[in-house]
Amino acid sequence: MENTLLMRVSVFSDQGGRKYMEDVTEVVVEPESGEDELNSNEHDDIKGDNSTVDIMPENEQPDRTVHNEPLSASTTVAWTQNVQNGDLSCAAAALAVSTVESSPVQSDNRTQRSVAFFAVFDGHGGREAAQFARDYLWEFIKKQRGFWSKDDEEVCAAIRKGFVACHHAMWKKLPEWPKTLTGLPSTSGTTASVVVIRGDRMYVAHVGDSAIVLGVQDDPSDQFIRAVEVTQDHKPELPKERERIEGLGGSVIKKSGVNRVVWKRPRLTHNGPVRRSTVIDQIPFLAVARALGDLWSYDFY
Repeated sequence: MENTLLMRVSVFSDQGGRKYMEDVTEVVVEPESGEDELNSNEHDDIKGDNSTVDIMPENEQPDRTVHNEPLSASTTVAWTQNVQNGDLSCAAAALAVSTVESSPVQSDNRTQRSVAFFAVFDGHGGREAAQFARDYLWEFIKKQRGFWSKDDEEVCAAIRKGFVACHHAMWKKLPEWPKTLTGLPSTSGTTASVVVIRGDRMYVAHVGDSAIVLGVQDDPSDQFIRAVEVTQDHKPELPKERERIEGLGGSVIKKSGVNRVVWKRPRLTHNGPVRRSTVIDQIPFLAVARALGDLWSYDFY
């Protein structure tokens, strides 16, 4: 019996009456790329900012389903190594897989191993960014050169490029997203926390404050499971995050006890082109330091 990976998923989402929030989850299990596909990808000029993914109209989006397969193994984390590149943290972990007796797994003569993708997107400012990331982030990630590599650093770099490509692709959809009540472009954005499992490797990446917590059973005979926080929330009050934001020309202001990234925009009563004399309001806006979307943050004032 071939070793397979035991995956237990527990998802809880509570809107809590939040008018502009959107929480969505994504679980995908699919065969890993075959040799022919890997070879073709090596010849594709796929880079983080130039990746192409066919984006379907919203009324033609495919149904998203969770794939359930027979399970016959238990896993424990052997080691983890954090790799940071730019604005995205990626962790690579080795999984020690041990076979346990279970019901027979039907064989379909497949030689390819499966890859699993888990993601949580906590949207704000509207549902559009969260739903876009749910539908396309995985597609962008797996198209990146190096994603199917056996080198952890190459895989983490590819995941980062996939995040960036998905973020940039939102610009093309921005004109279609609902404007704010004051007629400004959409302020929709989302956190993104993902786990990719390939064979005996697990990769974790995130932006925002949707934490990923790993349950570790130190002793198989013990029912106690220890919680290990794999990610660190990207919050504006963290010194490193604040320094990065201010170094890029942004600012952080505390409002009602919460540090927020500032939205700089012309006063709503302003009409016409923006000049040096135009009054620019500084609004404490976003309570996370990193996210997908939030295209309002590209202010030039």
